[in-house]
Amino acid sequence: MSAAVIPFPAARRVDLVASIARRALELHPQAGEQHIRRSVDLQGTVMRRKGISDDLIDREKAALDSAIRALIWDVVLAPRKGG
Repeated sequence: MSAAVIPFPAARRVDLVASIARRALELHPQAGEQHIRRSVDLQGTVMRRKGISDDLIDREKAALDSAIRALIWDVVLAPRKGG
């Protein structure tokens, strides 16, 4: 029996998640949404090139998308410092 091990799950790559979320927030909402989709798809392409199975890629992409959106919600809903 063998298991696929993802040594650096995309959703836990804090710098990647923050970078994608930051850029999405800088854009018009529709363009930000496209940026998120393109970025997540790009990570899927990279994983596919590394020979990772499609099922695992789908799970990783969903986890990355969720991490990005959670960070965006944290930024949007966080109280601003200084009033």
